Amino acid sequence: MTNKLSLRPAFLPAVLSFCLFIGAISNVVGSIGLAMIITVVLTFACTHLLAKPLNTIPYQRVRWLIGIGLIAMVIAQIYILNVMPDTVYHDPYRVLAQADQMAAGHMSWNITYFWRYANNVPLAYLMSLWLRLTQVVGMSTNVSIHLLSMLVLDSFIVLLLRTVWQLSKRNSLLLASFAFTMLTPFAYTYYLQVFYSDLPSMLVLLIVMRILLHWRDGSRRYHIVAGIGLVSATLLGEVIKANMIVMIPALMIIAGLLIHKHQLKKSRLLLPMLLIVLGFGLSTPTNQAIYRASNYTPNQTYQFPVTHWMLMGMNSKKFGMYAGKDVGKAIKLPDKAARQKADLKAIPRRAKHLGAFGLVRLWFIKIGIMLNVRDVGRWYNGGFQAAPQWYNRNASFYSRLTQISYSTATLVLFVTLMLRLLTWRPDLTDPRQVVALTGVVTALGYLAFHTLLWETEPRYGQAILPLLWFALAATPQPAPAPISQRERRFVPVLSPIVTAIPIIAAIALTMAASNSHMRNDVVAAQRSQLSEQYHAKPLAMLPQMTMSEKIDLNADANYLSVQVHPGSAVHVTLVKLATGEHYHLYSAGQVYRLHHQLPAGHYRIIVRNSTRQQQRVDVVHTYHYQLAKHPLLINGHANKTASFIYTCKMHN
Repeated sequence: MTNKLSLRPAFLPAVLSFCLFIGAISNVVGSIGLAMIITVVLTFACTHLLAKPLNTIPYQRVRWLIGIGLIAMVIAQIYILNVMPDTVYHDPYRVLAQADQMAAGHMSWNITYFWRYANNVPLAYLMSLWLRLTQVVGMSTNVSIHLLSMLVLDSFIVLLLRTVWQLSKRNSLLLASFAFTMLTPFAYTYYLQVFYSDLPSMLVLLIVMRILLHWRDGSRRYHIVAGIGLVSATLLGEVIKANMIVMIPALMIIAGLLIHKHQLKKSRLLLPMLLIVLGFGLSTPTNQAIYRASNYTPNQTYQFPVTHWMLMGMNSKKFGMYAGKDVGKAIKLPDKAARQKADLKAIPRRAKHLGAFGLVRLWFIKIGIMLNVRDVGRWYNGGFQAAPQWYNRNASFYSRLTQISYSTATLVLFVTLMLRLLTWRPDLTDPRQVVALTGVVTALGYLAFHTLLWETEPRYGQAILPLLWFALAATPQPAPAPISQRERRFVPVLSPIVTAIPIIAAIALTMAASNSHMRNDVVAAQRSQLSEQYHAKPLAMLPQMTMSEKIDLNADANYLSVQVHPGSAVHVTLVKLATGEHYHLYSAGQVYRLHHQLPAGHYRIIVRNSTRQQQRVDVVHTYHYQLAKHPLLINGHANKTASFIYTCKMHN
């Protein structure tokens, strides 16, 4: 293999480098920008200082270290899921609730969410199959979902580490990927606590890239097994996350480059490319089969056309993200055809209003949003159900540490890959570099899709994470200089010191940032709900009916809100169980609120209908999924799968 390094970068790698640069800038803008820059510079410098000595460590020792790390990671994950479960809300909860309902044998669609967003129907159905499978062995829905999250997450981590080692054969890069996945919030926050389509699609992408990597040297038997796996993985990935379709134009570009260089036949990638296209083609009948199996029928009255997301992507006031006003206008229109007609008129108007400069500016902003990872701990996370006391004591610090640590790790990855790509001239005679270029072009496809065509969110950029690691490990780099005996003697002493520098700096800067930050910490919450906007049915409280639910505050709080229902008139009271002290909440529209100092302890929320008419109250009810630690009592009868919607915080 020939390593081709050049000061004149190739076009496509250079474009990806530029996008990563925009993403890096996005992550350091804001109140913690200075702390971010310092920790990134220190971490980047220390990793490069350690690279040479780390590569001299025997691989067996590194394997032992990673093995111990994996065991520790799994123990930490189990602890977090058991002691600090999140209250999952928005789309992931709606999918989970539907899966829980279907697993219980109720094949109906009671809210309009899935008629609007049919893309999540297959995920809900596949999750219901998993729940049914685990119910056979007596596993609860909560444990089943946590187990599924751990299986997918930890499989991704192990497969990523294996891929990095197979491609690079360098301890330094292997340990860097180890640190990224196991020593940052990556393995302990969003991807662990919230099961959604993001992580499975990342795992599928990694599997596809690995099959392409090993295809050329595989035996006939390997080709048969890998071919089936390639079609299956592509099919599953497209069914779960439709934006994976960007692989088709990426493969067309790679095929065109190989044809131009007369390397397509030698690369032996034509067949796997066709198998990937076949997998995408099979996704349409598979979706239809899932619709029939799950008793789902699309409803044009509620369905949104693809132009709706294109319209939101051009909403400069919302920076191309989800726009509630656009959704509200679309809901008022009678059907899908009317919405599409309105969108096709509005999109050119927005483009004209933005102008060329405004459009390019919006694209840059969208790239920055998509690659911003600072809120990884908040994605679809309404807070911990009841955060433990040790966490609540320094909740602001842990929140900032989550932001800074994961952002730092991501930016070091961005910067390292940027420098590598800017000196890389892809050699299309090298199969590994061809697959690396495929990863680069696919990553550009994801970025282009959500920048030029679709709406964007910070989570969307995470889809390219396995592609970035793959490209970093697969692109050639200069042969390492030999390490002297003197340097070798200093490795055991200097390595811990150099490693500790960025860690200490990150902790110190996090403490400084959290001390200057206004507190708004969730102490206890249950925020999962199907939402009124999707026609979720509230519970009808009969006259003189009482409902109550116990909540645990493991730290002091001074704010409580309980969602009731618009237009309802009830009495909402909070009772401190140890003293019997009562706090009366006041009506504030859809919610009832309390602003009062609440010492740590056990409380009970009581909702009573003192009127002579039925009153509607937003109560969340599932079939087997337990939303909160304590059951909801309805006239004294306990229902462990029902709960109020409430949030308890500490403001300052």
